[in-house]
Amino acid sequence: MAMGSTSKVVLSDEMTKAKGVCSDYRAKIAGLVQQVDEAVAALTTNGFQGEAADGFKEFYNSKVKSFFEAGNTFDKYLSMFDKPGEGLFDSIEKALTIGEGLDPELGKNNRTVGQSNDQTA
Repeated sequence: MAMGSTSKVVLSDEMTKAKGVCSDYRAKIAGLVQQVDEAVAALTTNGFQGEAADGFKEFYNSKVKSFFEAGNTFDKYLSMFDKPGEGLFDSIEKALTIGEGLDPELGKNNRTVGQSNDQTA
């Protein structure tokens, strides 16, 4: 993160990079899901048939495949990070660049992350 002369944080490069990484991750997962889908289709077409195959296909389609479909669980999880205007990356950028910049206590808080606040020890 770069600091400007007014102590405001400049996050555009970091946020752009983070969003790009998330986008790359989505693309890689989509490619892997496609490979698994093709493998399952080949398996259930070439020899694995009957009740066991039907049960497997039902499980695969309702649990595994649906988990990765657009708008479902995996997509919603990633959207927490990169949903335009509402994702974590945008929220961080907004929180750190609105008003006077960083909270003066941020440095102190960062130095004490994970330390006990118990003063009796």
